[in-house]
Amino acid sequence: MILVTKTNKYYFIFFILLFPLMLGADYYLIQHKVNNEVDEVLQNESKRINYTIKEKGVLLASNYLVTATPINKDISIPNKYKDTLIYEAYQGKLIPYRIYEFTTDINKQKMRISLKHVILEMNELIIWLFVTTTLITLLLVLGVFFINQEIYKWAWKPFFENLPKLTNYDVTKKNPVQLKVSNINEFEEVNKLVKTLMDQVKKDFQKLKEFNENISHEIQTPLAIIRNKMVLLLESQKLNEQELQWVQAVYQEANKLSKIGKSLTLISRIENQEFTRLDSVDVRALVHNIIGNMEELITFKNIKTTVELDPVKIKCDLVLANILFTNLIKNAIQHNHEGGYIKMFLNSEKFEIINSGKNSKIATEKLFNRFQKGTEGAESLGLGLAINQKICEMYKFQLDYKRNDGEHKLSLKFQINNKNHNK
Repeated sequence: MILVTKTNKYYFIFFILLFPLMLGADYYLIQHKVNNEVDEVLQNESKRINYTIKEKGVLLASNYLVTATPINKDISIPNKYKDTLIYEAYQGKLIPYRIYEFTTDINKQKMRISLKHVILEMNELIIWLFVTTTLITLLLVLGVFFINQEIYKWAWKPFFENLPKLTNYDVTKKNPVQLKVSNINEFEEVNKLVKTLMDQVKKDFQKLKEFNENISHEIQTPLAIIRNKMVLLLESQKLNEQELQWVQAVYQEANKLSKIGKSLTLISRIENQEFTRLDSVDVRALVHNIIGNMEELITFKNIKTTVELDPVKIKCDLVLANILFTNLIKNAIQHNHEGGYIKMFLNSEKFEIINSGKNSKIATEKLFNRFQKGTEGAESLGLGLAINQKICEMYKFQLDYKRNDGEHKLSLKFQINNKNHNK
């Protein structure tokens, strides 16, 4: 939900809750004010009547006079206001009136005088004031809503122009991101902070890239020297059997360390998006080539292969594609048993490879983690599937793994956009 919609939602809820209370209070306040005005008219009329009686000793005619009733002097009745309905023949209906009752003395006779004032017009006034106030309130609310919409578009325009630039920011590009300048101080502070963070990220990326390149290059040289010296020692006739085993263990670990260094460097380069080239990769030809390179190993383990490949092309870096499919096929051979089988299927949507092998106790979702081995084979580094996963994330492929009773299946689903390139 966008910010302006969320904000207006709360405004609307607040208005819905407040509006009935506001209208009710408005109605009763207006009614109270009108009644006060009528009461003042009747009060002034009662004062005029009392004054006339005091000065002239008679009760003069009044437009508001209803009745003048003699009462006992011993009876004490307080003055009071009340509302009533009186039938008017000329209207043919009951008319609302406001009545004021008070006592006075006329020629030593205590009288109860009742004054009345029609409030029909006052009720109409209340209704019209109520309707007018409601309309004005609604207009104000609508005005605030539309003004808020325009202010939102104007004030947030630089933000929405900067958002795609930040979304598409690529740390590998040299050109800096040019953010739209805003007249709002808070947005400008955010721009400065974002620029600072992007500069820091770019510096860290360059340092990490240099570190990976240096460590990858520098570590291989001493490892190569170690391996060469170990080969010379293995060829030496002066070592006993125990010493040969030690040398052979060092040689194997040196090879393993070299492979780990190259694999981790490759993962780092993939994560840093250093592979930007898009080749049109012929998957069928690539898989056939990989199978041909591993023919000796397949024959040695007496593995039966079934290959059904449709002509398919995908868009990705040729080097990464070769690594991806090599790892998949190599894993199927390496974790297979002698006399087992491998089945490969390729169509425009996916590549599947099914192989026999030992059941693994490792959870399937953990097999794509670094250094997670499906079996405890000495030659396995636990990095092949991790590399594959990084390649798939880069090109939005989907890699799924399932196993069932000694059978393992890896499915590589291609990106939907690649369907347009499949021939």
